Amino acid sequence: MGEIWIPEATRLGSGNIGGAMDTPNLPARAVEHTTEGSFGTAAAFRNTADYLIEVASEPHLLYDPTTDMLGQFGPLNLSARALRNAGTLRTNRTGKVCVQIEYMARAKTPFTSYWKPGPNYRAMMRAIRSWGVPDAFPGGRLSRSGTDDVSRSTTTWTTKGGHFGHCQVPGNDHWDPGDLDFDEYFRRAYAPVPPVTPTTPPPAPRRRPLIYRLTGA
Repeated sequence: MGEIWIPEATRLGSGNIGGAMDTPNLPARAVEHTTEGSFGTAAAFRNTADYLIEVASEPHLLYDPTTDMLGQFGPLNLSARALRNAGTLRTNRTGKVCVQIEYMARAKTPFTSYWKPGPNYRAMMRAIRSWGVPDAFPGGRLSRSGTDDVSRSTTTWTTKGGHFGHCQVPGNDHWDPGDLDFDEYFRRAYAPVPPVTPTTPPPAPRRRPLIYRLTGA
């Protein structure tokens, strides 16, 4: 069992956004979205959260990559409702968990090129990893524009654990979150290692020279 509520996150809404997963025997995964609106202020964060609640399209998590603000709409072990179904396949309910994150950013300018992730980002990724979601995008590259093709393989979606862009989920036609830098995305999820300050070793103690006195026989 992984983390259900992230202690560092602000609670958003009622906390009741979904139900039990349909296929808890399938691998755990996370899905990255972008909000395509304003970001960078507390007011924008609150307004975005209110809008997602109003239209009943809440993900699990809302994160602003420029301010490190993190909010949580619902428990990670239940479904969210930010994806369309693919026929009878309820994509919101696929896998052991399907943790969905709305990044306050725009797909045309990938947020990994300018973001300022901090402790809340690391807390969010810690919680995602606690469910066994690997640091990988099994669907391959993400969409670079609204017109290029990316894989929306149902087989990959149902059998592989890891991270998926909204653009890679079967039954969905959005191209967010943009062409993220995968290395940067996962590297910044770990706490930075403080630089080691080199120290100069103390000088060796000076030893008095040995003086041999020669004596005659």
